[in-house]
Amino acid sequence: MQSSDVKRAVGAAAIAAMLAACSGGGGSQVAPTSPTMGGNAVGLGHHTFHFKPHWSAYASLIPEMLRPHGPMLLKGKVAPDIQRRGLYASEFSGTSILGYKKGNALNPGPICTVPFSVESPNGIAVDGAGNLIDPDGGTHTIIIGQGPNMCGATAATIADPFGQPADASSADALNGPIAVGNIFDNSSAGSNGSISVCSVAAGCTVNLTNPAMFELAGVAMDNSGNCWGDGIDPSGLATLTYFAGCSGGGVQATGFVNSSFGGIDIDASGNLVTIDGFAPAVYVYSGCNPACTLVGGPFPLIGDAIFGHLNSKFNNKLATGNFVNGQIDIYRYTPTSLTYAYSFNNGLSPSLDVEGAAYNKRSPQ
Repeated sequence: MQSSDVKRAVGAAAIAAMLAACSGGGGSQVAPTSPTMGGNAVGLGHHTFHFKPHWSAYASLIPEMLRPHGPMLLKGKVAPDIQRRGLYASEFSGTSILGYKKGNALNPGPICTVPFSVESPNGIAVDGAGNLIDPDGGTHTIIIGQGPNMCGATAATIADPFGQPADASSADALNGPIAVGNIFDNSSAGSNGSISVCSVAAGCTVNLTNPAMFELAGVAMDNSGNCWGDGIDPSGLATLTYFAGCSGGGVQATGFVNSSFGGIDIDASGNLVTIDGFAPAVYVYSGCNPACTLVGGPFPLIGDAIFGHLNSKFNNKLATGNFVNGQIDIYRYTPTSLTYAYSFNNGLSPSLDVEGAAYNKRSPQ
């Protein structure tokens, strides 16, 4: 494999290499057909998308003297602050992380740009406090953007001495532990992937390895402090490794039937939502500590994706970074169903490998 100083994108290049390894060099992959995204057109294809106009569209029609002072009310509810709710998107070859309005079906451009430079991010994440977490592969650091508002300034930067960070998960990144997934660790060229346990106060102090994690893509930490790593073993088989309390040598989960590695999220019911980058598809499991029970899936995705995350409100949306078509794909989610809703690409480029997608606010887990 490649030496530890080479930046690795957990996406198109990695999947191509894995396909070649699995097929003996003679295999090929046909990308699924996805809706056309020419220019700024919304990728609805033949799907009908019904939406309600935002309240602000009517604000100008209300006479000034009748407008409320302070937060505007709609049907007795305070209108949401657009800067506190949205969706982040990152590109592996880009230099910025972009913030978009939630419900971006009409495909406007970003509402903000995170005010710090990034270098080769893969799977970005948001913690329970609304802080952005960038596992920055190019700089081998974990950069935390101040929340809960979208696109906050840098709050902390942590050096990762153990490898190239590719994914991260934390309930409270500024005050608690952060699980950081390294594609490979730094002990030697081609060594196993690993999970670094880090914090702002102490840095990265523990590095978790397991023979089943030869190359690691996704990592998840639940609110009880347990960790999972989604990767492949030396033969190219997909594996899920469970670390109770984010410590010890880990145990390979049973009943995990994904065909390839990908990102992990945890839904409001505690189910693991895993992305299968080869298929591409989503599988939902309960347990996996270490025995997995399949709850739902495989649910097909409209384009190749490695990373994605659930939203907070009702836990009913999943966003994925479609690196082939250079867009963010939005799906309606339940543990037993996944339905394509829409895509957006304004401000993104297929040539830069769109990979990360993370909601603010995130799933409760």
